[in-house]
Amino acid sequence: MGPLGIILFALALIASIMLHEAGHMVCARKAGGKVTEFFVGFGPRLWSFRKGETEYGVKAIPAGGYVKIIGMTDLEPIDPQDEPRAFYRKPLGWRLLTLSAGSLVHFMIALVLLLIVPLTWGVATRDLSGNVGTVTRCLKTTAGDCAAGDAKSPALAAGLQSGDKIVAVNNVPTHSWTDVTDQLHKGEPSLGSDNKPTSAPVPVNVTYVRDGQQHTTTITPQVGNVSADPKQVQLGLMIGIQAPPEITKHPGPVDAVGNGFSAFGSYAKGSVTGLVDIPASIPKLFQAATNTNQPRSADAPVGVVGMASLTGSVIKDGGYASFLQYIASINLFIGIFNLLPLLPLDGGHIAIALYEAGRRKVAKLVGRPDPGRVDLNKLMPAAFTFLVLFVGLSLLLMAADITNPLRFPS
Repeated sequence: MGPLGIILFALALIASIMLHEAGHMVCARKAGGKVTEFFVGFGPRLWSFRKGETEYGVKAIPAGGYVKIIGMTDLEPIDPQDEPRAFYRKPLGWRLLTLSAGSLVHFMIALVLLLIVPLTWGVATRDLSGNVGTVTRCLKTTAGDCAAGDAKSPALAAGLQSGDKIVAVNNVPTHSWTDVTDQLHKGEPSLGSDNKPTSAPVPVNVTYVRDGQQHTTTITPQVGNVSADPKQVQLGLMIGIQAPPEITKHPGPVDAVGNGFSAFGSYAKGSVTGLVDIPASIPKLFQAATNTNQPRSADAPVGVVGMASLTGSVIKDGGYASFLQYIASINLFIGIFNLLPLLPLDGGHIAIALYEAGRRKVAKLVGRPDPGRVDLNKLMPAAFTFLVLFVGLSLLLMAADITNPLRFPS
């Protein structure tokens, strides 16, 4: 599934980029503008063809795409015969729609995918309130049944059973499965240069409810290979409990549409939170890229390489419904990121258009002449600074994705 997942991710990403640029192009043409280039990638041309006044093609560096709209910036001269069709001459509403069209397309892609999933595959639900789904008999790092001589799993040895509701770990109340796993793994030992733990796992006190009665037991985790890939070694705490399995329900069309919109809102909120958390996550990226003996933090950012490598696990664990949700979440993140008011992002151009319109209106009210367009040359240092930071973060993400890839827990 690894190579297939990467191929599917690449195809989905390329399709999203092309649709993003197509959104800009269609709106610019509808406004009467002139589009001279539509390319996937940057740098030297690999292949192109011309249809009408637009050249379509592929360039050597697969790092996005672009459309060239005459008069979008004042950094390039405009042929006098194209002056009436220059982008900056179009009404503000059309310019804002054209500039935001790329992000709007990403939002539409995400919404369509999130509507397709419940309508086609149904809605997968799981009890994540803290109830134990399965208690394994032993800790197997490879496929196979437990042998007669295998030691009991820590959870089974501590007396936990399927259906027990964990309400506290080390006297810290837990209200969800995430709370439970976070508290259980707090005592995760660090790894030395020989990829061996530098300290023993810390026993944890677990409070659970069974048949209405509250009990407390002590679990002593074991250290073992928690990697989903048997060829990889990723040491971590092994306890022997799993969340309840997912149950798929097929809602009616109205409920399915409501579920799709609800998922859209949840993913959008997660994207905004992820953007806000990026600066604070950079130290974790340095740690992930330089300390490959320590498992990568699950909440560290992931780059394109990491997202591509995770696609196979997404499909394996959740099927193609999860793959579509995965692609939807990526499109939502790209769409929101692209609206940040920073050049050269579309959001930066939107901010400039709004600033120019506001400045023009104020000048008219006070009887002053039209101040004209913003001099982009004065904004280039800020734009280059952002580009340097963005490229640096991208390279750091790539290094972390390659040297210490994030893996979904099995």
